[in-house]
Parts: sequence; C-alpha cells; structure tokens
Amino acid sequence: MAPSDDAGPGSSYPGPPPATSARTSPAGTKPGAPPAPKPAGKKSTGSTTAAVRVTASRAAAGGSSVIRHIGSWDPDLVRRIVVTVVTIGAVLGTAEVAGAFGGPDLREASLGTFDPAATLVSPAAPAAYAWLLIGVSLIGYTIHQWLPAHQRSPRHRGLGWAVVVALLVTLGWAVAVQRGMPALSLVLIFLLLAMLLASLRWLNHYPAQTRPEGLLVDIPLGLFLGWTGVTATVHTAAVLTTLGVDWLEFGAQRWALIGVILLTLAAMAVCMTDRGRIAVALAVVWGLVLIVPERLLGDPQSIPVAFAAGLGAFLLIISAGSRRHRVDHAYRRELRARQMATVPPIDFFDDGEPATARQ
Repeated sequence: MAPSDDAGPGSSYPGPPPATSARTSPAGTKPGAPPAPKPAGKKSTGSTTAAVRVTASRAAAGGSSVIRHIGSWDPDLVRRIVVTVVTIGAVLGTAEVAGAFGGPDLREASLGTFDPAATLVSPAAPAAYAWLLIGVSLIGYTIHQWLPAHQRSPRHRGLGWAVVVALLVTLGWAVAVQRGMPALSLVLIFLLLAMLLASLRWLNHYPAQTRPEGLLVDIPLGLFLGWTGVTATVHTAAVLTTLGVDWLEFGAQRWALIGVILLTLAAMAVCMTDRGRIAVALAVVWGLVLIVPERLLGDPQSIPVAFAAGLGAFLLIISAGSRRHRVDHAYRRELRARQMATVPPIDFFDDGEPATARQ
C-alpha cells in the first residue's frame, strides 16, 4: 500500500521532491544548476544609458565649475594682462612685418603706401618714423595702466579694449599691405581710424586728472589717431593710383588737393574737442609738412599740393592752440571764482559789524 501524501510530522516519509519550475530553469539546463553567464562584451541598454547620463552630468559639472572659475577672475586684472600682451606682441609683430628684423621691407610693398614718389600726397621718407614713436609711447601707456592709482580706473576699463582692437587691426593692416591686398587693407585702415575715434570719445568722456596721465595716455593715443588719419589718406591715394582709378576724371592733382583739404578739416574738428588735442595736431602736421618738400623738390611735383599742405599745417596748429588757450582760460576763471566765493567780503567801515549785515 502506498504511503499517504498527508503523513503527519511523526512519519518517516520525507515527502515528494520540490517541483522544478520552467520559468527558473532555462531550456537545456538541468534543474537546480546555476544560470549560464552572459556573453562577455554585451551590456544591457539600461546600464549603457545610465553610464552616458553619469558621464554627461560629470561633464556638465566640470563645465560649470570652469565657468564659475572664470567668472571669479578679476576683470581689471584680465584687461591689464591682455593689453600688455597684445601691445608688446602687436608692436613687435608690426616691426617684423615692416622688415625691422630682416625680411622684405614694408616700404617696398607693391601698393606704394610708403613710397614718397607713389602719389601727390605721399610725404617724404622720414615720415614713417612716426610709427616708431607711436610704438614706444604705447609701451608707456601700458605701464601707466599698471600703476596702483589707475588699475581700476573707469577710464582704462573702456579704453583698454579699444586699444587692443586697434593694435590687432594695425598688425592686420601691415600684413595686408605687405602681401598686396588693396581691398582688405583699405577696410582695415578705416576700421582702425574708427576704433581710434571711439577711443578719443572715451578720453573726452573721462578727461585726464593729472599731467602724467595726459602724457602717458592722451598723447600716445592722440599721436596714434593723427598719424592713422595721415596714413589713411596716403594709403587710399596709393591704392587708387595702383588700380588706375580716377573718379569723375578729376585728375591726380585735384584729388590730391581734395585729400589734403579733407584731412586738414577732419583734424581740425578732432582738435577742437576737449582741451585741444595737440598730439593729434602734431601728428597730422608732421605728415603735411613732409609733403611740402617732396612735392616741391621730388617727383611728381605739384606746387598747388605743396601750398595746400603747408597752409593746412599752419591752420591746424592755430586751431588746436586756440582751443587749448580758450579752455585753459575758462578753467582759470572758474577756479578763481571758486576761490573768491570762499573769501568773506571786505569790511571798509571796520566797525566790527559784518559787512553782509549792512546789505
């Protein structure tokens, strides 16, 4: 007789073996055997997605930390460093392009910008030394912005970035002239002129407070602006002459007279701002004066152009000096008025009673 399935706890029958489920034993494996390992090199889609998310989150966290780190930098310190590096690099780079350290001489470039005989408005050869003076003076400007009293000056905060752009554009213009690219060089020289005019407006908005500041900041940028105006006039004439362009068939002499007149009027307008921009006037006068002997004694000759250049230099000096005199006179009158406002009225009666009480 078969033993009963419901044997009590005291029975010696151990009971039936546990049933093996088809869901827990894969096909082809024995019941109770461990599951076969998964093939190496294959990960589940969920784990891959999680890994990508972790990597992306770490990258985002790293990027945000870098942004926070950059945001913690001192903007004034960054500006001073950038201005210093760009000034030194641009001055040396422009000198290299000009042939100061060997290589092709920029004065022999095909566009003829620095050739005294290229156009009727080309000055004599010594005119190019103005760039050397400008480069040295800009080094002085760079040193001035590091002085403790001017490290966080609002004047330098806006001026520094304009100087950086102007120096980079100057270097680009020199490269374009050296490689004979007339269109690009024209665009760059007038862009440089616009940047320097913007810097002059900033200087007028924040006038110099001391004489050393005017010597190290206003004079270098004034020379830079004035000589850029002369260079833009000469370079435009050289490019048009090289390309054989004669608008309205005026001829070279008429266009040269128009160029000298426009340069003089523009410089006079600039010199009439603030206290009279003497540095701008001196730079333009240097170019105009050197046109005179070249057109009288050199080739091509043009007495009308020489006369116009000499007259323009004279008028420019008179206008800039007149503006400086008027502004200084008005300043002295205002200072005297402020001093007299603090002085009590004179008591002519000398009776001890205040003079204001009798009024």
